[in-house]
Amino acid sequence: MNENNARQGDKKEQTLQAAIELFATLGYENTSIAAICTHANVSKGLVFHHFKNKEDLLRAVFLRMAQLINEVSVDANAKASAAVVTPKERFIHLVEQIFTSMANAEQKRYYQLDYQIKCQPAMREILKDLLDARYQLMMASFEPILAMVPAADVLVDSHSLIAEIDGIALNYLFADDTYPLAAIKARFIKKQLLLLGLA
Repeated sequence: MNENNARQGDKKEQTLQAAIELFATLGYENTSIAAICTHANVSKGLVFHHFKNKEDLLRAVFLRMAQLINEVSVDANAKASAAVVTPKERFIHLVEQIFTSMANAEQKRYYQLDYQIKCQPAMREILKDLLDARYQLMMASFEPILAMVPAADVLVDSHSLIAEIDGIALNYLFADDTYPLAAIKARFIKKQLLLLGLA
């Protein structure tokens, strides 16, 4: 890659990061391309060189978020598959990976934006196909593990786990610094293991 392409890649990344921050804090509809350009210190021409319009930029931001979620899932499954481990160990490892990702300061904006998206009908409509695909990725993270658990209802338990984790994430994202995320993670794992007959 030559120096000019590297600089353009950096500017594209700056644009994505600025969009993530502004969409997460101000909301999609309250964020203009001009505000993103100012925040990223890039020109409108550069933004429109990389993205057709604001919707295309939103989709690129969301794809970046989905990539992070997929990396957590792939990493958890790869590490669990590397050794012969029990469903209990795989479950604990996956949940710990999810909570570690949630607590990562760099990824907090992604999670905040995720909830902005879920609360704004216009954004949900633009991203419907991507939201559906990401949800299926999350389901695919839990289903193979739960399929090895005799007491599990794979479909229902997968949906339930995702919903409960989403609720914990929502409370964590908008709470003060005293939110006991580590203690909640420990209780969540303990409760789920009991419900699944893996305690």
